Amino acid sequence: MKRVAVTGIGMVTALGLDTASSWDGFASGRSGVRRIEGYDPTGEKVVVAAEVPNAQAQQLAEALPPDVRDRTSRFVHFAVCAARQALAQAGQPHREAPDKWGVFSGVGFGEPLPSEGYKVGPTTIIRVMPNGAPAWIAILEQLRGPNLACSTACASGAHALGLAFDQVRTGRAVGMLGGGVDTVISRDVMRTYAWMRALNTAKDEEPTRMSRPFDNTRRGFVMGEGAAYLMLEEWEHAHARGARILAEMRGFGACSDAYNIVAVGPEGEGMTRAMNTALQDASLPPEAIDYISAHGTSTKMNDKEETHAIRVSFGKHADKLMVSSQKSMIGHAMGGAGAIEAAVTVLSLVHQTATPTINLREPDPECDLDYVPNEARKTTIRAAVSNSFGFGGHNSSMVFARPDL
Repeated sequence: MKRVAVTGIGMVTALGLDTASSWDGFASGRSGVRRIEGYDPTGEKVVVAAEVPNAQAQQLAEALPPDVRDRTSRFVHFAVCAARQALAQAGQPHREAPDKWGVFSGVGFGEPLPSEGYKVGPTTIIRVMPNGAPAWIAILEQLRGPNLACSTACASGAHALGLAFDQVRTGRAVGMLGGGVDTVISRDVMRTYAWMRALNTAKDEEPTRMSRPFDNTRRGFVMGEGAAYLMLEEWEHAHARGARILAEMRGFGACSDAYNIVAVGPEGEGMTRAMNTALQDASLPPEAIDYISAHGTSTKMNDKEETHAIRVSFGKHADKLMVSSQKSMIGHAMGGAGAIEAAVTVLSLVHQTATPTINLREPDPECDLDYVPNEARKTTIRAAVSNSFGFGGHNSSMVFARPDL
């Protein structure tokens, strides 16, 4: 197996349209949750989301050639922007041998069509197909290697990264863009999640306080949107061309609860197996991990079961871990969530900073880890885990380490 370097990162989030501004928001504990502007939420059950403002989203669309813009949707615009950032930071290494470079993209929904009142035409299928994200990235950037879309609900972006990781370390590709995207803040989608009682539907709360993972008063997650891609590259190839290696991707673990279509398996057993598998794959003991980017949705079930799973997986070392949830700031970006959180995990290694879990004012007694409450922490992070768990019982964990570990 070849070693795999991370040589580029691209992000689009409710905190910013690029990696630098998004990281600044995460590190400063800023919330991107605001009143929905994509449609009029008056009279709706859900009125807030961690949405990229329409004016900023339009900037991403305008960066595309007009003929591409006319045949693509918001999620493709986000994906192309984030992917181009990662390629640029990596130094465009794919241009010498494009057949050896590819892209795998997690997409939970893509472009959800409204239940009624829309028109179809010759570009409708092209605009809504989930594989449009990796397809357009490949077309525009001439990535002629492996290309696919991966859909495992909330874990889509993480699984796409894990599959991309395997392509590089087995030698099937010299480098892969791996990541995910979703832009599903629509009236119908929000209504559906509200009916499932998954969202915080409070009308009397400050929007920036409504996503509060691990807090005893949490009432469900807040919907978000965004995209992130990592450039994964053969270690020796990156080293030979003098690339800056941001981190090493060391391990990937995936499994299924095989239990329930929406509920977490009893005591987070599947979560535990995913973390254990990733650690074994990385050839690292639990004691080597300093930080975990949690799935941390702000739902009663997930936060409690993930905490329990971490305790089972890490044993006594769990009390020394820092654990935090970026969803406290950007809500749940669905198919993009795992990729965004993996990108933040790598940046945490680069900056030696654990991002905070904001809005954690009243800790849940059943959630008893160090969640880096409310303020970022400058600290030593040697290696870190990024967790993502999706409806359907899809579990994923990734291990990243400092290049010098």
